[in-house]
Amino acid sequence: MCGPDKPNLKRRASWLLLTHDSFVIDDLPDKDDEAKRNTKDKNPYIHGLGGPSLTSHILTVSFYVAVLFLFEHITRLFIAQFAYLDPILESEHNRGVLARHIAVDFVSLFVCSFLAVSNWRTCKEMIEHGLSYGKDESLMKEEDFEERVFKYHPGSQRLIMMFFVYQVKNGYDTIIWGDGIEFVLHHIFAGAAAWGGLFPGCLHFYALFYFGFSEISTAILCLLANFDPEFGVAGLEKVFPKTKIVLGTLFVTSFIVCRLVMWPFATYHLWRDMVNAIKMDKPHAAVRRGYMYVILVCSAGLTLIQFVFVGMIVQIGKEEIHKFMNPV
Repeated sequence: MCGPDKPNLKRRASWLLLTHDSFVIDDLPDKDDEAKRNTKDKNPYIHGLGGPSLTSHILTVSFYVAVLFLFEHITRLFIAQFAYLDPILESEHNRGVLARHIAVDFVSLFVCSFLAVSNWRTCKEMIEHGLSYGKDESLMKEEDFEERVFKYHPGSQRLIMMFFVYQVKNGYDTIIWGDGIEFVLHHIFAGAAAWGGLFPGCLHFYALFYFGFSEISTAILCLLANFDPEFGVAGLEKVFPKTKIVLGTLFVTSFIVCRLVMWPFATYHLWRDMVNAIKMDKPHAAVRRGYMYVILVCSAGLTLIQFVFVGMIVQIGKEEIHKFMNPV
């Protein structure tokens, strides 16, 4: 990358954004300044925070959605080769369910989680602050909120785009498979939140947690969903009983860590920074104020849902323990 002493830097142009480097913009300074953030001359809903072009994002999203369709089809054919192992796999419907949950849901969320872990240094300050139990006052200073809310991070931009890809594909699957209107609305709102992180662009610092780290538990849940009698394959738990127990244990453990421990901590800082950003009268804040209000409402709702899930997990856990201790 060109050093700061070379003024004539060139913007990298890529039709498809397939690597981390394709999100790195050479003419974007490390430290955000007022000139870069000012949206007076550039529409942030087209130019975002100064990353790759809107056209490149749309083309790349289309490409990855097509890849997910292809991978799902290949997985379905692969499972069909082993249909002789059990009558459950002889059903085309069951093979489709398994292909969807494994090739689309799990793989997509695994990629998002991997990208978050790979770029953990972007939110290193919040991680270290958490490890200090919030006692290190030199970290996550309130007066530094502007950089956390408005600074562009290439790794975060890539992660948010991949998360949006998943919402597009899974939103389509939700309609085709008839999962229900509540799931359709979930993917619409999640997709809108992700797209807003790209254009106009905002909260890249926090995106690593909400679109990456927190999805570790969801990725495991997608595998566990294969055992659900309504949305999965009925009778699969009889074929792979130990697998279900292992996945259930991993899900509960990851849910406690990601959703009950990390989530409230990250959300506290998110709300504090966004409230400060909303109060700003600078152009780059004013043009994103509507998006930030939406994220505030969504994060509040999702935080409440975490506790609802706890009740559901406890209830389901009791039922599963009863079944395990009293096999038919």
